[in-house]
Amino acid sequence: MKQGLSPPVHERRKRLTKEVKLIKKLKDNLFINKGIIKVIRREYKGDIEKTRAHKDIRKLFDMMGKGEYTLDDQTWDDLDMDKVYDKLDRSYSSLGEATLYSMLRNPLMDEKELKNRDKLIEAFKDNEATREALQYIFFSLNRDRRNAFLNMIESDLTINRFKYYLYTFLGKILPVIIILLAIFIDKKLMAALVAVSMLNMFINNNERNTIKSYGIFYLRSIIKAAKNISGIRNKDIIDYTDKIAYILNNIKELDRGTRLIGFANMWGGLFESLSVIFLIEESAYYAISSVLKGKKQYLMELYCTMGELEALLSISGYQFNLRYQCVKPRFVQETALNITEGVHPLIDDAVPNSINIDGKGIVLTGTNMSGKSTFLRMLGVNMLLAQTFYFALAKGYEACFFNIVTSISPNDDLVKGKSYYMAEAESILRIIKALEKKAPVFCPIDEIFRGTNPIERISLSAEILIYLSQGRTISIAATHDRELADILKDIYEFYYFSEIVDSSKGLSFDYKLKKGVSQTRNAIKLLQHMNYPKAIIDNSYRRAEKIDGFI
Repeated sequence: MKQGLSPPVHERRKRLTKEVKLIKKLKDNLFINKGIIKVIRREYKGDIEKTRAHKDIRKLFDMMGKGEYTLDDQTWDDLDMDKVYDKLDRSYSSLGEATLYSMLRNPLMDEKELKNRDKLIEAFKDNEATREALQYIFFSLNRDRRNAFLNMIESDLTINRFKYYLYTFLGKILPVIIILLAIFIDKKLMAALVAVSMLNMFINNNERNTIKSYGIFYLRSIIKAAKNISGIRNKDIIDYTDKIAYILNNIKELDRGTRLIGFANMWGGLFESLSVIFLIEESAYYAISSVLKGKKQYLMELYCTMGELEALLSISGYQFNLRYQCVKPRFVQETALNITEGVHPLIDDAVPNSINIDGKGIVLTGTNMSGKSTFLRMLGVNMLLAQTFYFALAKGYEACFFNIVTSISPNDDLVKGKSYYMAEAESILRIIKALEKKAPVFCPIDEIFRGTNPIERISLSAEILIYLSQGRTISIAATHDRELADILKDIYEFYYFSEIVDSSKGLSFDYKLKKGVSQTRNAIKLLQHMNYPKAIIDNSYRRAEKIDGFI
């Protein structure tokens, strides 16, 4: 019967056998808790409900050097990326959380690297055994809630060999001598042990900030998790396991030096009091501090390598649960953007929209609440997903690699005394300076220069958009100023969103992009449906007629 099996079936059975053996081996080595596995399986098929401290999560990103095309804070905030991050994140450890954030802040310009990431994401979706083994390891590692490890790495570590010898004597040699003397000579000598213990507790309290003890605890946990990961022999992750094994081989002294700390932190810190009395943390820290200082680069590489594995696990879970189609991007050399039925990841039952931009920029008009800003964000987020994890929430995605720089919602900086107009001016200057770089710029601008008077706003908007069109850009400007249509008609294309006004149902929106220029306004109508006083509404209509004869 086995001889009659077709090759695909035979291969599937061989793979299944390997996966079963792998899980069995991991169960033996990790003493896997079946309850945790059930939690992992349930959460892989849905969102992980947890509190995320974005200020802590971004610590790794802030420590690392910024790349040429790193997403700046303005663009990150414009695209609501903290919320998008929360949707994507299914990490159990601080390593996965921090690295996922950092990967999203640093879009790639290399399709080969993106395909390698995608290959592993697909492998995780397909290979349940390897996926769950890794998830279990990261679940056990858990989070470094105070970023103690990264704070320790970032700080200037104190090296003091004298303290190592002193604390070894006070914490290990002296207590053992006292205990032996009390047993064999006089039990009253145990009072001396109490005195030494109190002295050691005092030392522990004074040294706590210096030695960053919780950072060393998490370092020990990282090394333990790294060993478990390096023991997974799977071809899909061999590049990662080989790199982890190489790093572990270069930090053997740290491995040995942190074993006692690992013991002190076992079973929820059951032996922590012994750790204090015997100065385990202090003697361990001063034993390895010089090594730790010299191995920082290896430790950061280990952190990021393991974190990248878990970040890709997160994306595999996100894709696994998608209700809407996601597509692999097609990257081209021309400065172009073609999205077919793209949707925004934060909107349930989102209305899909398509756009094909090739050569010309776009001026986007439309009434309030009709979907202009959401459309700009949809394009930017999908572009970012395509350039970080090789997928887009669309039925088709074709574009070049972009430097993404946005100006959608610049805010007043009252602390620094900036006006709204100045904040806008600085925001748009970022885009102009981005033209100096090699990569084409994707630059959505929402309500350009809304912070100034109509005459100067229209003049400045027209000249800036003309200037942007002369570079390698896809510029999209959302505006209420329909006067720009006449000025820019030869170099920009025009699209709009609109609403339906019904006397009984009020305002409704279809959120569909249409070609042309919007011919409606709804600001006064919105206030009317909010039951503003009739005098305000009637007088506003009359004043609008006098100003431009629109109504």
